[in-house]
Amino acid sequence: MIVAAVVVALCAVLLVGEARYRNCIAKAEARYPAVPVSAFTGRATGPLKVSFVDERARALDDCGRVF
Repeated sequence: MIVAAVVVALCAVLLVGEARYRNCIAKAEARYPAVPVSAFTGRATGPLKVSFVDERARALDDCGRVF
């Protein structure tokens, strides 16, 4: 009985941790979207557009799993 309670508690902790991790990933993707780097995409012909590769990588590194 005690073993079952420990397993259920561990599963709950893992599920909450996974949900938090996925939420963090979704926030990072929403904040730093993948943008085209070429200035010649569509009607934009100005200087190169900014790509969020470094910022996105740092935001994803800040997301950590429980285990």
